[in-house]
Order: sequence, then structure tokens, then C-alpha cells
Amino acid sequence: MIDVAENVKKVAKKVRRKKQAKACDTSVLGWFHKNTLHHSQFEDIDRLIDLKKQQGLKISIGIPTLNEEENVANVVTTIKDELYKKKHLIDEIAIIDSGSEDNTVKVAEEAGAKVFESERHLREFGAFYGKGENLWKSLHVLRGDIICWIDADIKNIHPKYVYGLVGPLLEQRKLQYARGFYRRAITFKGKVVSYGGGRTTEICVRPFLSLSATVLRSVT
Repeated sequence: MIDVAENVKKVAKKVRRKKQAKACDTSVLGWFHKNTLHHSQFEDIDRLIDLKKQQGLKISIGIPTLNEEENVANVVTTIKDELYKKKHLIDEIAIIDSGSEDNTVKVAEEAGAKVFESERHLREFGAFYGKGENLWKSLHVLRGDIICWIDADIKNIHPKYVYGLVGPLLEQRKLQYARGFYRRAITFKGKVVSYGGGRTTEICVRPFLSLSATVLRSVT
């Protein structure tokens, strides 16, 4: 015999779950919509400097490198000239290198960056060469309260890559992390395609979020 009352309870439970999931999705997406910002909102560097001083904070730039001699000086010089010399927004700029075989270290030093070789730090945890190694060890060697990671191969580097990330953290004290996103071009078969970059996000992060945190699966 079919237990009608039990079936009604099961159906009602499923409906409640769907409503809760929808409400959670809406809440998460609403939060991200509210906190998705544009770098132009933070281009008043003097205001950011005032916020930094009021909170007693230091800002470090960490640049992970591996054989980046071609462009690392461009990145270091641009950031240092605009946000350290002209306007004192940042307090430290350094590369964290994982065994470059070219002149990356020399070029970066000559451009005015500190140099940390990842294998020389936290040796008790071993050395696993790559960007991930550079990033997590940068948390150990850099002095800043806010650490801003910038890639060494950005050809069109601009101060907005820095103030667009640190600005939200200075302005909204509840925020603990900010990441940039943009349409990323990629060179494929000798031609520049206007989309298709960000392979780590598409191949790893999105599938991981879909499996482990479904409410975040639609986050950019």
C-alpha cells in the first residue's frame, strides 16, 4: 500500500531543498555582483594612500618568476616608478624566483626589485618548482600586510593592475581577498586570439567548484 502522507512529506522536502538552493544561489550571486568592481573606481591614488595610512598597513608586490628576463624589468619599473616613487602606495616590490636559467634575477635586481629564490626558503617543506611554490612562499618572505601578486609576463603592464586589486581591500575592510578578471588573449599557432586564456580556471577551478561548492559554480 502506498503511504500517501509519506510521499507528500518527501515531495515537500525536495521542494524546500530546491527553494533553499535557489535562495543560496541568489544570495551568493548577489554578493558577487555587489562586490565586482572596476579598476577605474580606485584610480585616485592619493585617496588609497590615505586609507593605507589610516589603517597602518604596508603593501607588498610579489612577482613569481621563471625565465622571465624579457619582460620582468618592464613590470618592475612601471610599478616602481608610478606607485613607489611618484606615489608611495606600495612599500615593497620583489620577485620570487624558482630557478630561472636566464638573466631574470639580474634583470629584476637592476630594475630595483628584491629577489627571493624560493628553494632557499622554508627548506624543511622541500622545493617544488613552479608558480604555486613561488606564491605560497611569498607569504613567508614579503613584509606587507597586503600582498599583491602580479605576473612578470604582462606586456601592457599598467598601475591599474595593482590599484584595481588593492583598492577594494583598502576601502572595504571586511574583504580579505580580491582577484582580477578580464578577457585574456592567447597566442595560438602564431596568431593572437582574443579569448581562450585562463586555462587553469577553465580546466581546474570551474570543475572543482562544480563538484565541491555548487553555489559558486557560476562565479566568474
